Amino acid sequence: MKTAHLLMTSVGRRTKLVEYFVREMPDGHVSTADCNPLAPGLYMTERHHLVPRIDAPGYIDHLLELCQREGVTALLSLIDPELELLAAATERFEAIGVTVLVSPMDACQLCFDKYAMYTYCVTEGIAHARTYATLDAFKNALAQGEVAFPVFVKPRNGSASLHVQVVSSLQVVEGLFAVHPNLLIQEYLRGQELGVDVYVDWLTHEVTDIFIKEKLVMRAGETDKSRSVKRDDVFELIEQVLAGTRLVGPLDFDLFDVDGTLYLSEINPRFGGGYLHAYECGVNFPKAIRNNLHGQRNPRRIGAYTEDIYLLKHDTVTLLPASLLEQIEKS
Repeated sequence: MKTAHLLMTSVGRRTKLVEYFVREMPDGHVSTADCNPLAPGLYMTERHHLVPRIDAPGYIDHLLELCQREGVTALLSLIDPELELLAAATERFEAIGVTVLVSPMDACQLCFDKYAMYTYCVTEGIAHARTYATLDAFKNALAQGEVAFPVFVKPRNGSASLHVQVVSSLQVVEGLFAVHPNLLIQEYLRGQELGVDVYVDWLTHEVTDIFIKEKLVMRAGETDKSRSVKRDDVFELIEQVLAGTRLVGPLDFDLFDVDGTLYLSEINPRFGGGYLHAYECGVNFPKAIRNNLHGQRNPRRIGAYTEDIYLLKHDTVTLLPASLLEQIEKS
């Protein structure tokens, strides 16, 4: 069996996730890359690389050269903005023997365009917060009583809850649209928010794992405290949503339960910030990725975890000698 060498890019602060991969790939190699030499995730692996920002000219060329030089066989990004870049360059990486662990471009675009996701849900009969891509459309809906304040105003494309605001007046909505381009307005859903970690096998394109958590406390757009739960209606909805998307690999769903009706909020085609809860409960995506990289299919293990386990995130520290920092900046 060929040894896999996984390069994880844009690792940032996601130290625990990197540690999981190192633990689950003892027969291979895991290395890390980031544009910031002070990114803690870099130093969870023995081999780590400083790379340009993802919006720098020649970023993909730099990654290609790095993969060839280091013998990388698989590439995994941990942030949304990089996924489309990698999806567009998949064939270039495959030509040098590197598997890019990313969904197809059209599937990524569906997830990143919140209005496209809304229209997809409407077409497929999936409950979704009413969404308006223009100020005029929102005003008409407001006048007809279709929607009421408060509402969410957010970028049509975006991640990590950046620039998302709860707004309670038309005057504020108009002010935001006057300043920021490409916004949309969403109905405010009052209900229990659920985070769902999903794995779709790269070889079979079948859903193999689903883990559900009730979000209890959020911090900086990520789940800070949560409780594991099992719900057949959520399991069924996830498979329904995924049926026509071509999404593969680790996925992060946000849902709302509003008086028993499940609403899809969004899908992130990557590891979610709350995935740590799933792993600690035995839902092992790094192992599933290792299996796929070795040509092995994963069995269906939907709901194979314990309920009523709480996740509590907390701080830890990594000390970095100046000599090591200087070394990585020069390399």
